[in-house]
Amino acid sequence: MITSPCRPAAARGIRPSAVVRRARLVALAVGGFLLPWSVLLLVTLPASAHAVHWALAWAGLDWAEGTAALATAVLLARGDRRASLTAVAAGTLLVLDAWFDVCTSAPGAAQALAVAEAVLVELPLAAAAIWLSLRLLAQSNQQQSD
Repeated sequence: MITSPCRPAAARGIRPSAVVRRARLVALAVGGFLLPWSVLLLVTLPASAHAVHWALAWAGLDWAEGTAALATAVLLARGDRRASLTAVAAGTLLVLDAWFDVCTSAPGAAQALAVAEAVLVELPLAAAAIWLSLRLLAQSNQQQSD
């Protein structure tokens, strides 16, 4: 019988380790807390705020995106399957960049530009990075099962 590495461990007759069980509980607790917390923030936070370190925040996000992209390129050049990790990080950061660009832009031309950048640049790049990550992961799983 051929087993898929994508099937849950229990379905493959593998008992998860204590670390995996604890990590699953922590992830469940964090998700269970953050979803209601985000609703609370949505209804209680002010509509606008002044950010003292606005430029640093945006520069830091773009720096992280660039670092993730360059790390992915280096790992791909080495044939290192950990490129899937940096690729998914880059994709996630690009989605966040698009989200915050659109949500924090002023109405009018600035918002139209933010939407255009998100739709034409950031989200397609994010989709490509996440696709690459999934492709590398599938290749890695295929090599392990051979």
